[in-house]
Amino acid sequence: MGALQADLPALRPAELALVLAAADEFDQAFLPDAAEIGTTFYGVRPGVPFTPGFGGESRERHLLRGAKELCPEGVVSVRRDVDTPDDLETALSLGVGPRTLAVVGKINGEPPSEGTPRPSGV
Repeated sequence: MGALQADLPALRPAELALVLAAADEFDQAFLPDAAEIGTTFYGVRPGVPFTPGFGGESRERHLLRGAKELCPEGVVSVRRDVDTPDDLETALSLGVGPRTLAVVGKINGEPPSEGTPRPSGV
């Protein structure tokens, strides 16, 4: 069982698959956010109590609760949650979907468009 933060607009399924495969090796595991303060994913094996500690400095909270910190290579989109305007800019540079682009355009006062496609291979 696992939980994934909802504010991951650049999330790539292949990268999430890497995180899930890494988490499968441990009773409980988590993936820190890009700032290494929070958490974007928390998961447990079947039969292990599901006790996520999201919010604020959740990385430290998960470590203190004995969860294994995951560090797989190539999962930048799964670590890139959006808490600040700079985070959003970084997510946009990674490539986001059309709905996120539409909301950003609306915020910026731009007319509706078809949006910019995600980078190839996503």
